Amino acid sequence: MLKLIAQQMSKAFRDSGGGGLMERFEAVSKLLFTKIIDQKRAEGAWNGLAARPIEMIWRAGDTERAVYERTRAVWREATNSFPTVFAGDRAEFPEDVSAVAKVVEILGHFDLAGMPSDVKGAVYEELLRNTFEKNENQQYFTPRQVVDFMVELVQPRPDEYICDPACGSGGFLVGALSHALIGSRDPGHLRLAGAEVDDRMAWIARINMLMHGADPASIRTIPGAGSLAPLDKLRGSLEEAEYSLILTNPPFGSDMTDRDALRSLSTGQGRTSRRRGVLFLERCLSLLKPGGRLGIILDDSVLNLPSNRDVRDIVAAEAIVEAVISLPDVTFMPYSTAKSSILLLRRKGAGDVQGAVFMADVENVGNRPNGDPLYSDEYDERGERKLKTDLPKVFEAYRRWSGTDERLEESFAGTTVFTTSLATENADGRMDVFYFHPARRHAQRLLESLTGTVTRLGDLVSIVSTSVNPSQEYGDESIRWIGLGDIESGTGRFEAKDIAGDRVRSNAHVFQPDDVLYSRLRPKLRKSVLIPQDDEGGVCSAELLVLRTAAAKKSNLLSPYLAYLLRSDLTYGQLIYQVTGVGRPRVSAQAIRDLQVPVPSIEEQARLVEALHKADASAMSMRREASELLDQAQATMEQAYEDVLRQLQATAVPVGSMPMPQERLR
Repeated sequence: MLKLIAQQMSKAFRDSGGGGLMERFEAVSKLLFTKIIDQKRAEGAWNGLAARPIEMIWRAGDTERAVYERTRAVWREATNSFPTVFAGDRAEFPEDVSAVAKVVEILGHFDLAGMPSDVKGAVYEELLRNTFEKNENQQYFTPRQVVDFMVELVQPRPDEYICDPACGSGGFLVGALSHALIGSRDPGHLRLAGAEVDDRMAWIARINMLMHGADPASIRTIPGAGSLAPLDKLRGSLEEAEYSLILTNPPFGSDMTDRDALRSLSTGQGRTSRRRGVLFLERCLSLLKPGGRLGIILDDSVLNLPSNRDVRDIVAAEAIVEAVISLPDVTFMPYSTAKSSILLLRRKGAGDVQGAVFMADVENVGNRPNGDPLYSDEYDERGERKLKTDLPKVFEAYRRWSGTDERLEESFAGTTVFTTSLATENADGRMDVFYFHPARRHAQRLLESLTGTVTRLGDLVSIVSTSVNPSQEYGDESIRWIGLGDIESGTGRFEAKDIAGDRVRSNAHVFQPDDVLYSRLRPKLRKSVLIPQDDEGGVCSAELLVLRTAAAKKSNLLSPYLAYLLRSDLTYGQLIYQVTGVGRPRVSAQAIRDLQVPVPSIEEQARLVEALHKADASAMSMRREASELLDQAQATMEQAYEDVLRQLQATAVPVGSMPMPQERLR
């Protein structure tokens, strides 16, 4: 019903006067507000306005113009009570007479004033999704399931002062408010504060606050440098050492160049620009009071690059790191490809000492690369498909571990959760999940346990650097091509395609039979393939390293053995902490050369390869059987429906002999 209401209201404006998504969204937002205020006044005097009968409703004999004028009059009275929310263009009433009358008709059946705030808020959030999932403003939004997860992690309380210094539409504040008031409609002593640099988004956040029963004045517009401005310029909007909880997803895709802002932050001093994520982390810490908590989403460069060591030193000095949760690459796709993590901190109080840290490497958050939901095969109690997300299990692991000194290490569905000490062999002060990942420790222990020959890969193979520019070299002539998308993750299977050379606009690598291709981009995908000896060779993406056994060095390494080894945990564990980059994380060619590789005898390598071949063939057989069983399941249901229909036909009564409804009733 909520979805239907939101869709019908937007459709009323679209079908009448047209207009863009944002214009329709603002118009509907204003009418929702007007409806609520009108009903509150009908119940009695409200916010300085005298009580009177409800106005915003259709009456017998009304024209569209009459409904429009009566509703506009209510709007004008109501907006005077919220001058900070409805100022300038925001105070203008929609001009589409027919659309306004239609929305009044739609809303006439609903008691918005008496409706719980969480339900009214859900209507507005549905309207937000219908608007912003279809235009270019996705940078303002964090997926709902990620917001809910972070709110669950920090467990907001009714007595808190909660802030989001980059609030966008107010999603984190609304989530915190809803959680803090679970089981009670009394807001207690809960206070909210939000800041936003974009005036339109700040207005949307204020309406969101109104719809959820909160004070819209808690949202402030701060132009220019926004929340990164010097603290003395933020007074009245944001206060130093004031908040008990901050939840935020600040913009981390651009640099701050405002000189005053940079000079006011230690991480910006002496610089002409700095990544906003770094600056926001420092600013959020300064806004927290001792013991206050921070849940923030940051791109991974803040946690792992040497150039950002200074902000990690500030964190280590001023806060306790409680959790670091690595989100998958698809979390903000297709609007952002930045690899990011959730960082959960607590501002240090007297005597606080850093302890063990909860970490998680999350595989699924319910998003596809194109931004669509990713669903599992499970259904909830309403019969709706559940998102394929590991976040609930991560939260459950965190809840079980929190407050204990127990060591934790668990894996499920590709997600790993564990605890670690930040001080462990950490000369760079890194705080990212992959530096401490159990896969790294397991690989190291395995290497230490090997009794045979272990050799550096660079001493066994050559990384072939022969490159061509297919567009220039071949033009529209056909080339044999292998791209990253042509390689299956973890299996070694690939497809070489014949394409025109001019379809490849950048340099590429040349490969030949018996080469091993290894993708240095996102090594977690374990894309490693062996080019068969009877292959004709071709050209591949420059992200694929071409590894060739060095005959001149008399290498005792079989190419099939190497291809399998590069897909193993032993390789991944050695590379995982060396991945760098935000948008397209990759490992360097030098990291591949430095891999430690066990090199048994040629005969033993051949035996191991044969065993892996057999296991691979068995796995393929199981996949075929599973596919056949799914087909059989579908055929079984189709046959069952056919059988039922035949039975109905066999027992059917001719139409002419069927009793009339009255006869059946008697």
